[in-house]
Amino acid sequence: MNRNQVLSLLAGLVCGGLVGAAVVILVAPQSGSNTRQSIAGKVREIVAAGKQAIADRRHELQHEYQAQIQIPLSVAELEKH
Repeated sequence: MNRNQVLSLLAGLVCGGLVGAAVVILVAPQSGSNTRQSIAGKVREIVAAGKQAIADRRHELQHEYQAQIQIPLSVAELEKH
């Protein structure tokens, strides 16, 4: 997952959350306080999903970095430096 994909994911989460909140407000058959609690719960879920996506990507990048630093340089590359 590259940087653009992560940004797209986060943008999608935010947009989805906003659309979801708007739909809930418009069609909610419950009181205002219940609706606010429901929206707050959804926002917490979206934030948690975003944090998990960031943590997953960080983990992937750490593994890629560790794999790259363990690859030895060839003789030609060593002579360049």
